[in-house]
Amino acid sequence: MFSALHKSRQLYLITLERVGDYMDLLRVELKIREHNLALRIAGFAVAGLFALLATIFLGIAIIVSFWTSEYRALAAWFVVLLYGAIAGVSLNMCLKHFRSPSLTTTLRTEFQRDIDVIKEAL
Repeated sequence: MFSALHKSRQLYLITLERVGDYMDLLRVELKIREHNLALRIAGFAVAGLFALLATIFLGIAIIVSFWTSEYRALAAWFVVLLYGAIAGVSLNMCLKHFRSPSLTTTLRTEFQRDIDVIKEAL
């Protein structure tokens, strides 16, 4: 019985030591996540700006091409529908493909390893 108490006390001390490591690991993960998010936002902003400009000029080019014909109004409505379709596809891509991984995957893995070690020790 005393050996079980001694083991549990040692495991308790190991766990207390690891709490600091967990907090350091969480801070590092947050900094990495912050850096990656900033780069992603900057990249999306630049890409979005140039995609917006290209789309606007495409619409203007389509309307100007049909300006002297009787299909001018139809071309303008086509441009509006084109812009709506592009917006819908872009929104769908953002919601579908750009999911970030869980923030605490590394922390959870380390915590699970420590739990396995504790289980083995008991």
